[in-house]
Amino acid sequence: MTLRTVLLAAAVLAAPLAQAADTPRPAVTLVYESDATVTDFRLSSPRPNPFTTLTRLELTVDAPTDLTVAVYDALGRRVALIHEGAVRAGTYSLRVTAADLPAGLYLVRASDGRGQTATRSVALVR
Repeated sequence: MTLRTVLLAAAVLAAPLAQAADTPRPAVTLVYESDATVTDFRLSSPRPNPFTTLTRLELTVDAPTDLTVAVYDALGRRVALIHEGAVRAGTYSLRVTAADLPAGLYLVRASDGRGQTATRSVALVR
C-alpha cells in the first residue's frame, strides 16, 4: 500500500540569492511516495526531458537522513530549494514546475547527510 504524505507542497525557495528580486522562481513539490524497503540513494532521470512547464523525478533514500534537494541554473546559482531537513527511508516524488523561468539547462541536485550526492540535468524549452 502506498502512503502519500505531502512533505512540502508549495514553492520553498532559497533564501537571499544574488539574483534580482523579480527573477521568476519554479514551483517545487516533494511528496513521500512509499515506505517500502529500499536499498540505495538514487535520483531518477527527469521525465519529460526536455520539458516546457513541468518535469518529475523520483528520489530513493535507503535510510533516515538529512536531505537537501535544490535546483541550480547553468551558471551554478541556486534558483530553488526543494527540501532541506530530515527524511525517512522511502521513495519521494519531485515535481518541478518552471513556467516562469527562462529556457535553459538546470540541474537538480540531491545530497544526504552521509555525503552521497546525485545530480540530474534537465532542459527547459519554450
